[in-house]
Amino acid sequence: MVRRYFLSILAIYCVLSNVFAKAAEKESLTFGLLPYLAAGELIKKYTPLVTYLGDAVGAPIAIVISKNYDEHIKQVGEDKFDLAFLGGAPYVKMVDLYGKKPLLARYEMKGKPTFQGVIFVAKSSPLKNLSELAGKRFAFGSVDSTLNTLVPSYMLAQAGVKLSALGSYEFLKNQQNVVLGVLLGDYTAGCLAQEIFDEYESRGIRALALSPPISTHLLVASKDLPSDIVKKLETGALFFEK
Repeated sequence: MVRRYFLSILAIYCVLSNVFAKAAEKESLTFGLLPYLAAGELIKKYTPLVTYLGDAVGAPIAIVISKNYDEHIKQVGEDKFDLAFLGGAPYVKMVDLYGKKPLLARYEMKGKPTFQGVIFVAKSSPLKNLSELAGKRFAFGSVDSTLNTLVPSYMLAQAGVKLSALGSYEFLKNQQNVVLGVLLGDYTAGCLAQEIFDEYESRGIRALALSPPISTHLLVASKDLPSDIVKKLETGALFFEK
């Protein structure tokens, strides 16, 4: 009799523990980021936004950085993050594979919902235009990146330089690697987002060409996120000022 009573109490305890654990999980949210910069830079860049949104919904939000673009697209598509940032090309790929997600906001930079890519060289480089990159070494970021791969590939093609006409090219995962690769002389040129180029320009790089304006990152929510939280996040994201 005592044994049965003990087992009943244990079963109830396990059920309640599971319920409380799930409730605790819902009290915190996750914010997924593409690894387009080094992890430390991403955390520094997005902590103010995450803190602000956490205050807006009354719950802590943890930053989670995906290992690569494909993993990020998969995790967003499978609703592994409560909210996440996606660039233009990754967003289109995610929608094709998994369907649409609730859109919360579009990132603005200097008051504009667009940004630009900069194809750059070392300041000491004699090159003056994109056509001179034929036969040269080029550094891209992630293979799925909008600004660091797709846009510069298009710009090069428009200048008559197909990828096959480059001396060589590599995908270096993030923009810091691209800067270092060019500064160290491993590559003749690379492409950065305008804001990252501005940060590193004084360290010895020079713009060769500027891309047309491209849509900035999109902030999306999981389909599983309650509508009241989505509304609070949407309002918070719209009124956040960096």
